[in-house]
Amino acid sequence: MLTLAREENMEGMEFFGAIPEKQRACLRSIDTDRLCEVRLRAGMPMALVFLDGIFYITKSGRLTDDYKQGVTVSSGDLKRGMELITRSSVYAFSEDIKNGFITLEKGHRVGISGDAVVENGKVSHIRSVQSLNYRYAREVIGASDGVMDRILDGNRIKNTLIVSPPMCGKTTMLRDIARNLSLLGKKVSIVDERGEIAALMRGVPSFSLGANCDVLANVNKAEGMLLMLRAMSPDVIITDEIGGKEDFDAIAEIKKRGVSIITSLHSFGDSPDGFDTVIRLGGIGKCLE
Repeated sequence: MLTLAREENMEGMEFFGAIPEKQRACLRSIDTDRLCEVRLRAGMPMALVFLDGIFYITKSGRLTDDYKQGVTVSSGDLKRGMELITRSSVYAFSEDIKNGFITLEKGHRVGISGDAVVENGKVSHIRSVQSLNYRYAREVIGASDGVMDRILDGNRIKNTLIVSPPMCGKTTMLRDIARNLSLLGKKVSIVDERGEIAALMRGVPSFSLGANCDVLANVNKAEGMLLMLRAMSPDVIITDEIGGKEDFDAIAEIKKRGVSIITSLHSFGDSPDGFDTVIRLGGIGKCLE
């Protein structure tokens, strides 16, 4: 797992380009095949989360499990990180910051935490950033091949729920299910609230979705699902991480209209009723992202 390689593939990647230069310089030889996250915390060493554990990195680029040897992150580094992920326009990303994350091109996501300012019971902005969590998105073609027989019943698409703890590949699975259904000639509508499933770039998906996918990005899930239901006459609507009552109300309306729904849920317990099939992804050892 500690193999160091891929330096030639790192330059220009949206993920690494958003990491402050001091930390980025240490990552030039990191193998990204099993990388999940890069975490920057003020006054602490940069942490790299792989599928098989958390490691730190020395100035020379060597991975270690001893945090005392890791490159330390300063408040100035975090300020620079915010400049990079917002392209020096924090105001333009104010709504994203209120939600706690910014989605980069190609579906990578940066979580933000720190000293939150609350107005009218809601976070208005984060005054000083304490940590940035860079989540590495990847495409796994064929990830859903083994579950398609559980999703399809002849020509019918079953209402399907993907369930797992965080970082076990829900988004990766949904993306590949959309691709497979699209390749089968099904009309697929993706509601991509966080811009991670399709990762549109100037209207073009960054990932392989076949020829029959329509995408609505950066919109509230419930509102987006109903909009796609009305506008795109889909066979199936796919969205990520449902949770609120309005999401379930929208799903109920979709099913009334004879349109299938495929979605995901963070859960460690029972799954909600109303789905024909539930696919549970395993623990971190079986992570697809």
